[in-house]
Amino acid sequence: MLSDSALLSWFFTLVLLALAARATARLALARGSGGALTGAARNAEVAHAAMGFGMAILLVPGLPRPPTSVSLAFFAVLTGFAAFTSVRGVTARLRGRQVNCGCAPKDSTHLLDPHHAIVGAAMIVMLLRPAADMGMSSMPGMTTMLPTGAPGVAVLGFLAYVWVAALVLGYGMTKLLPATVGTSGTGALLGSPATVYGCELAMTVLTGLMLLS
Repeated sequence: MLSDSALLSWFFTLVLLALAARATARLALARGSGGALTGAARNAEVAHAAMGFGMAILLVPGLPRPPTSVSLAFFAVLTGFAAFTSVRGVTARLRGRQVNCGCAPKDSTHLLDPHHAIVGAAMIVMLLRPAADMGMSSMPGMTTMLPTGAPGVAVLGFLAYVWVAALVLGYGMTKLLPATVGTSGTGALLGSPATVYGCELAMTVLTGLMLLS
C-alpha cells in the first residue's frame, strides 16, 4: 500500500520524522533548561524517537532499505527495551513505589510502555512477512522463524490490536485535550499527555498501514 505511491511514502515518512523530532526536541529542551528528563519519561521519549526514525527509514522512496537482519535487530532491541521498562514499571507499582513517568498526577501514559513493546513486535512481524515471499524461508535458520501460516495469523492479530489501540488512544487524547489547552511553554506542550497520546495515535495508525502494505 505505502510502497505503491511515492507521494504517500514521502508524506508518511515526513509524519514519522515529525513524531521522532517531537520526542527529540522534548529531550533537548528538558536538558537545556537544566531539568533533564529522568526515569520512564526519558526512556519513553528515546524509544519513541528511535521507533519513528527506524520506521521512516523503511519508507523513504528511492533509499535502499537496510539489510533485513539489521532492521530486525534494531526493532528487536526496541521491543525488548520497552518490554523491560514495562515489567519494571509494573513491578514498582505493585511494590507501592512511585514511578517517575514525567506525567501529570493520575495520568495513564505509563500504560504506553506495553503498547510500545507490542508495536515493536508488529514491526518485526512486518519485516519477517516479506521474507517468506522472497524465498528467504529456504535460508538456514529462517524455517524456524517463519512457520507455515504463522505470518498471516500474526499480522491479523497485530492489525486487530492496532485498530483497537487507535480507538483507545483517540479517546484518551480527547479526554486529556482540555487540560492541555492552557499549557504554556514549548517543553510543557511537547510533553503534555494529550500531545503524547496524539503522537502515539499517529504512529499506531502508520504501523497498521505498514502491516497492510
